[in-house]
Amino acid sequence: MPEPARPGTGWGVLHLFLRVDHAAVPHLPPHAAKEVVATLEAWQDRVQLHLFTGLGHKADVIAMALSDDLTQLRALQTELSATAAAPALTLVDSYLSLTEGSEYTDTPERYREEMATKGVSGEDLDRRVEQYAERIAAYTESKLHPQMPDWQLLCFYPMSHRREGDDNWYALDYEERKRLMGEHGRSGRAYTGRVLQLVSASTGLDDWEYAVSLFAHDLADIKSIVYTLRYDEASVRYAEFGPFVLGIRRSPAELVEEIGLASAG
Repeated sequence: MPEPARPGTGWGVLHLFLRVDHAAVPHLPPHAAKEVVATLEAWQDRVQLHLFTGLGHKADVIAMALSDDLTQLRALQTELSATAAAPALTLVDSYLSLTEGSEYTDTPERYREEMATKGVSGEDLDRRVEQYAERIAAYTESKLHPQMPDWQLLCFYPMSHRREGDDNWYALDYEERKRLMGEHGRSGRAYTGRVLQLVSASTGLDDWEYAVSLFAHDLADIKSIVYTLRYDEASVRYAEFGPFVLGIRRSPAELVEEIGLASAG
């Protein structure tokens, strides 16, 4: 086996988008569908794997995998592309990113300074800083090592910060960027319990700067949160969006049936 390739911080996130050639399905061997199911079931025990059937023409299958070892993500890609169903199951797109914490989260030390300027002192200050440190540690852990839920719907899209004239995100100072992201975060928190968002970084790893994966129970909530967040200044002035892909969660057996592979042979 190859040596593990582990990021120093965070987990690798690989989205694979596959399309079915239905003209090729009848010519597959009879065991092709079962092999795909067995392969996917085995990988659900090795990495955090989320499977969806795609809505629309962009993909029939969306596989989202998270792992601390990039060689595992590569092996998943290889095995899925090398099953007996390969002549009818083509990898048409992919996206690679890395989980990360937020650069706009105050450290406990900075929080202490802020509280002190507001007149908090002594044991009360120590208690607040300790509680804040615990919250931030839990928050960072959830970003670096996320356990995504088994909610029914996935919306994936890439995005980047704009760098044009006066609308150059990277020309803003830290405090201004923090303010804008604070507003953005408050808008998103209005959807707590309805939409769970994973934003992973892809600068230098893929064609955009970020990968956004939204998990939801209701398609209307996905539409609503994306629409709402576009009115935040961080989006209005500084965001560029790539193509959106929607999927419905399926088990390996359900997926094979829904995309038409079960009729192989």
